[in-house]
Amino acid sequence: MSEINIKKNYFEFKNALSKGDTKSAEEAFRKAFEDAFVLYQLKLTNNEKFNLQNDEELFAVVTLFDNMIGFWKEGLIDEGIAFAESMIDLVDSPKLKEMFKGYSLGMQAGLSVDEFLKEYVDLSKIDAEFPQFLCNFKEKIKELIDWCFNICCNFKAISKRSFKMKYCFFISRIFC
Repeated sequence: MSEINIKKNYFEFKNALSKGDTKSAEEAFRKAFEDAFVLYQLKLTNNEKFNLQNDEELFAVVTLFDNMIGFWKEGLIDEGIAFAESMIDLVDSPKLKEMFKGYSLGMQAGLSVDEFLKEYVDLSKIDAEFPQFLCNFKEKIKELIDWCFNICCNFKAISKRSFKMKYCFFISRIFC
């Protein structure tokens, strides 16, 4: 693999966004994502985990996380959930594993990104270990976990939310 500049390109993306330069932001994110995705594919192929102590690998996870949120915003729920499931196995950090599980549950429950962030993510906390991620959940996340657990593990198919039953295997794998 040639030299990667995921962190540099990611910061260029954020900087361009803050200036309202969407064309430069899109180009910088594209570059960061391409390198991050190549690294992601290598990790999957070699059954390896991301080294979160390495800045390039950490920012690969940051970039891939942003892309997952983009899937969610665009309504590409299956892609977002599949990505979250794979990332649970590609990170060693219990904090980030839980983060990917929580975001996956939000997608599976049919919530919008904004609703999930407002209701379940503690936006007042910046994580000391991973300030790049919105990875601190409110206590209310337990209600979502319980709801999903009841739907999947107890096979209660009736719900006021548009839950996709095909994800029960995934939820039962991570929570039951």
